[in-house]
Amino acid sequence: MQRLSVFMLLAGLTFLHGCTVYGIYKDQRLVDTITDDKTLSAGIKSELLKENFTGGWSVAVYSYYGNVFLIGEASQNVQNKALAIARRHKPRSVTPHWFAPAKSDVSDIVLATSLRKELIQTGGLSSTRIDTEVNAGRVVLLGVVGDDDEKRLAVRTAREVNGVTSVTNYLMLPSTQKRTTE
Repeated sequence: MQRLSVFMLLAGLTFLHGCTVYGIYKDQRLVDTITDDKTLSAGIKSELLKENFTGGWSVAVYSYYGNVFLIGEASQNVQNKALAIARRHKPRSVTPHWFAPAKSDVSDIVLATSLRKELIQTGGLSSTRIDTEVNAGRVVLLGVVGDDDEKRLAVRTAREVNGVTSVTNYLMLPSTQKRTTE
């Protein structure tokens, strides 16, 4: 029984490791850069959630090459707090994208699922590098893509999804900055 448990644990870890390697392999950023970006966005999100306001849940936080993106539908008070918190973490830049309240005929979950499906099925796109936020038909694309052609293809694909009313593009190209060691 103990051998079976160890085998199952090792098999599970191998599977998870394979998923991680695939995700990192498809990402244009260096592993250290990915780690720094994940740490930065997690730190900001964690601090947002520690605040005594429920609006922290309504703000998505992304980071690419130290550039932070705050996306969501939030009150002015939450927006101001989110910006202040993000800036305290000293990112290269902070780009807020606040949605005005709106209604849509298609639910955000259904639209996000349709969008993800189309991104996955579109040849020439590495959909694992593209993050999406959907709010009442409005789509925000974020991530690091290989080149301008892939960026244009992602935007065109998103615009063609039934129910999408607008697409905002924050897709970035791989950074050519050299890594420095301290």
